[in-house]
Amino acid sequence: MPNQYHWNFDVIWEYREVFLRGIVMTLELAAVTIVLGMVLGFLLALLRGSRIRALTLPVGAFIELVRAVPPLVLIVWMYYCLPILTGLALSAFQTAVVALALYSAAFFAEIFRAGLQSIEIGHIEAAYSVGMTRMQAMRRIIGPLAFQRVFPPLVSQCVLVVKNTSLAGYIAVAETLYQGQQISIQTFRPLEVLTVVALLFIVIIVPLTVIARVFEAAYQRKYFR
Repeated sequence: MPNQYHWNFDVIWEYREVFLRGIVMTLELAAVTIVLGMVLGFLLALLRGSRIRALTLPVGAFIELVRAVPPLVLIVWMYYCLPILTGLALSAFQTAVVALALYSAAFFAEIFRAGLQSIEIGHIEAAYSVGMTRMQAMRRIIGPLAFQRVFPPLVSQCVLVVKNTSLAGYIAVAETLYQGQQISIQTFRPLEVLTVVALLFIVIIVPLTVIARVFEAAYQRKYFR
């Protein structure tokens, strides 16, 4: 029996400004989360690569613990449980940023650590042999090589962060999916709304990946040709 559902996207157009606000919130949440996650992840990678066990053990435990918790559970726990335990009450947006930044930082840390550890000792010794200081070797040799190797997984993790912003809607952050759910309740057109939400995420993510590929190609030409 053929599907008798009649698609109607005309009603969706009436809520275009609501969808636009959701996109802006998604981009804002993703941008702040990625910046904080990368900075914290890089610091965690440096600490975990330290020779001081008093630093490496707790940092390693923190990374493994955070990676083991689903991001939605982390967001909900921080929003409802953290104020009870600490008395610190964050807004829904702040909670989502902190939770997603901590979650992504654990993955960024492992990506950075793998990149730094992948540099052959010969490259470092060659830099020292021509008179480079430790900082010069890091800036001219170790840094560019490590960044080249971690760039693809970094991009993948950034894309995952953008997708994970949809989880913030569970604590009423007005991102794209949350706005779509509210529109669906008002219009009784869930199929059209979810289709538009999916297309909006495609519109957000695909250009980002294209820009990343262009940047990677330019980086390769600058440092490795």
